[in-house]
Amino acid sequence: MTTSSPASRIQADLQELFKADLAPGDAYIRFQLTSNMTALLSMKQVQESLMVEAEKITTLPTMPESVIGIMSSRDRVFCIFDLPQLLQLSSSLIVPRQYQIIVLKTNSEQPIYVGLAVTLLQGIVRLSTEKIKSSLDAFPSQIVPYLCGAAQQQETMIPILDFNTISEALTTTL
Repeated sequence: MTTSSPASRIQADLQELFKADLAPGDAYIRFQLTSNMTALLSMKQVQESLMVEAEKITTLPTMPESVIGIMSSRDRVFCIFDLPQLLQLSSSLIVPRQYQIIVLKTNSEQPIYVGLAVTLLQGIVRLSTEKIKSSLDAFPSQIVPYLCGAAQQQETMIPILDFNTISEALTTTL
């Protein structure tokens, strides 16, 4: 017969509760890029996702159209970009009341935070490496340089964007 204290039973129960029962594979944030295209970004560099009122973003004069402005979150100030427009796609983010933003951090020695505004955040998905295809023929040519693969979900191919390539392009944009 084993006797255990209530505290040890609670501790055992908590350990069971917090065991990761996650699906296999890497995590990706899924979002609506354009009205007819969903895309993914690896969660490895994602810091947070936000819904921000337009008036909380300070616009910057004489910047490219893809630059929405700057804002602060968690004691960090960063620039917000209209991701579809940055990728030369049609954007539905023209003067919204609220922006849905993915905040990412570069892997550089001096990390930089960047906000990418998207049409609609759709959640997190997990993909095993076997589900990622290298064929990028189904996507518009202007976004192919920014892709690291594609995922097949039902009958649709979903592009997987590479934030490192996008952040390199940002340095030439500004």
